[in-house]
Parts: sequence; structure tokens; C-alpha cells
Amino acid sequence: MATLSSLADRVRLELGDAGKSFVTQFTADGTTNRFRLHYAPLDGASLVVTKNNVNISNACSVEESTGVLVVDVLPADGDDFAVSGTYFRYFTGTEINQIVLDALAQHTAKHTDSLGRTITAENLPGIEEYPVAIYATTLALYTLATDASFDIDIQAPDGVSIPRSERYRQLMEMIQTRQAQYKDLCVQLGIGMYSIDVFTLRRISKMTNRYVPIYKPQEVDDRSFPQRAHVTLPTYGDVHVKFPTENGDLTAYQNRDYSGTVTFVGNYAGKAFKAELVTQRGSLQTVMPLTLAVTSSKKSWVVTGVSRTSGSTTITLTTSATHDFIVGDNVFLSDVTSGVNGLYTVATKSTNSFTVTGTVTTALSLTGLKGLAEHSTSQTYTANLSLTEDQTLGLAQRTWWQIESVDDITLDKNVIIEGNFFTVRISEAIL
Repeated sequence: MATLSSLADRVRLELGDAGKSFVTQFTADGTTNRFRLHYAPLDGASLVVTKNNVNISNACSVEESTGVLVVDVLPADGDDFAVSGTYFRYFTGTEINQIVLDALAQHTAKHTDSLGRTITAENLPGIEEYPVAIYATTLALYTLATDASFDIDIQAPDGVSIPRSERYRQLMEMIQTRQAQYKDLCVQLGIGMYSIDVFTLRRISKMTNRYVPIYKPQEVDDRSFPQRAHVTLPTYGDVHVKFPTENGDLTAYQNRDYSGTVTFVGNYAGKAFKAELVTQRGSLQTVMPLTLAVTSSKKSWVVTGVSRTSGSTTITLTTSATHDFIVGDNVFLSDVTSGVNGLYTVATKSTNSFTVTGTVTTALSLTGLKGLAEHSTSQTYTANLSLTEDQTLGLAQRTWWQIESVDDITLDKNVIIEGNFFTVRISEAIL
């Protein structure tokens, strides 16, 4: 299985743009916090910066394309810096990744696999990895050629000539060579933008509008079980319009346990989550519920006690452990008690308690609670979806998965994230 990183490494290999390590040292003069490292472009993720032998990598940033180091705090005169990392010849990591994504999208445009899934790096057939890398190399060479096109020939009075345009000519020749290589691979392998489409004539049932399955021919004395021919499905020119909530395809295998993870960002304090499979996007017909476990980047805290003195609007809440709320945080309380549940702003805090301001002034004192105090702010949620092998056994080849938020008070539902759910089937009907 290919990844964006493995494809990018392959493109760098074709370009001669492999990463090289470097170490450089300099002394600050106390007048600036910006330092040119003389190596560019850089891999910012691998950069290690030390000041007076103390690692300060998390207290600085780097402009990858120019090789300029920016330190958060102005260093003093005489501070010694040592910087190590990886640099490249042509492209930053972000630039090469974008080139690979563009090449992959163009190479696989309007092509699907036998399940009808859009081709991505994750399900790209191994035989197509090299052609994609070759096409990405061609796109990268176009970028270099554009830069070289601005160079001009230099003629010196003493007769010395520097033909700067020669680099542009060489790049264009290499582009033509790589284009021809990519085209030949596509034609010979029947893939990509130059593939020769070979169609298998298939019958479609007039009653169901479904394909009649095709089985591989067998010898007359072959008594083995017939083997289904999995033919790539035509798109019929369909252009999919992606919904804002779509987050890619999920794939399960029939009669196998399924577990998958998706992430989404938002503020869903005071809301429950529900995951299910439906027949298709927007359908109200549930095929099967999905087992769902959601965690957030900001921890929620159990509220064990709540109190309010008579005549005061200040509510004091006690948590079961040391919380991380600070003054000014928005917090949503649920399952505490009626009249207290809702959205508040933290007024004061201590180790295991905090106060908020409400509107009611009646006395209140409750202990032994199991309420919940959540950060009411945008955060990252990680959802784990799972099915048992018995559940995957009865799934259709294509369904639609979705995760909904459910308001604890109004019970309003809203689809947060969704996508195609494919099931690779092992049991096939024999007609």
C-alpha cells in the first residue's frame, strides 16, 4: 500500500533531490532573532536547535523555502547556536507533497476500482506507483523549467559567454522524455490518463437494472467452484459533487471484525454522538448502527458536587479530580441538576473546584453527583467506529456511514461527518 510519504520519496529519487544532513553553528549579536542558515530548502520537522547547549527547538520556527530561522525570544549577545537537520536541492516537503497529490488526482481521474471506490494513495495498485511517481516528476520538472525560463544568456565584453538558457532547454528535453515514459507505461499497462479503455460487454437485468455477474471460464473437467470476475465499474460520466461533511471512504471485509478511526473538528459540548450505516446519503433508512467511541482533545471532568448559598447567583462545582479549567473558559454542564445544566463562563477556580455565575438565587447543596463539565470550545474529536464479524456478514457492497451530533436538551440531530462504506464480499451468488 502506497502512502503520500513513500510516493514523495520516490519522486525525490527520480529528481536527485534526496535529503542531506547538515550542521551549522553561529553566535548571536543581540540585535535580531532571524538567522539565515545557508541551507535551503529545509525540512522543518527534522530541525534541532540548541542555544548554549540547551534544546530550544520548540521555541523557534523556520522558513523552509528560504532557510531562515526565527527564534521566539530575542537572544542575547554572545549566545551560541547549533542547528542540525535535513535540506533538499529543489523542493520543500510541502511542495513535493502537493505535486504528488496533483499527479495522483490527475492520474486516477474518473477511475474507480471493482468496488466503485475512488482511487487514492491508500488503495492505489502497486503497479501504478511508479507511473504516478514519473508523472509527478514531470510536474516538478515543469516547476523548475518555469524558474529557469527567467534566466538570460550573458555576453561579456572580453568574449566570455554564459548560456543560461541552456538549463531551460535541458529541462524541456527531460520533460519530453519523462512524458513519453509515462505515456508508454500507461498504454502498455492500461492505466492512467493514456490508458486504452477495454470494455467487457455485460448484460443488465431489465427487472432490477443490475449487472448480470460474469464468471471466469473453466476447463470442461474442472469441478472447482466458479470464480467471479471482478471487473472495474464504469462511471458513466458521473461527476461526484462532494458534500462539506464528506470525509472519505471506509472499507470493511465481510465476516471480519471492522474498526476504523476518523477525526473531526468543532464545538460539540453538551451533545451526544450517534453513528450508523444508512442505505445512501440523506436516507432515513438505517441499515445498521455502528459501535462508536469518541474522545476529544480537551478532557471532560466529572462533577461530584454543586452548591449555592441563598441570595447568591454564584454556583460552586466540585470535580472528582484536578481539572484544567482557567478563568474565562466557557464550560458546559450536563447531568448535574435541572436549573444548573447549561453553558457558563468560569469565574474563579481552585484545584478541584470552580465557580460560575447563574441567575437563580435559591440555596442548593448536592453531593454524590455524576455530572459532566466540558470545555465549550472548538476542539479535535477522534471517533472509533467498529462492527463485529456477524454484522459485516450481512452488509451490502456499498452503504453510507455517518456520525450525528444529538443535542442533550432539544434532541436535534445534525450530521457531522459521513462517507461511503464499502464491504469487500467473500460470498457471491451463483446464477
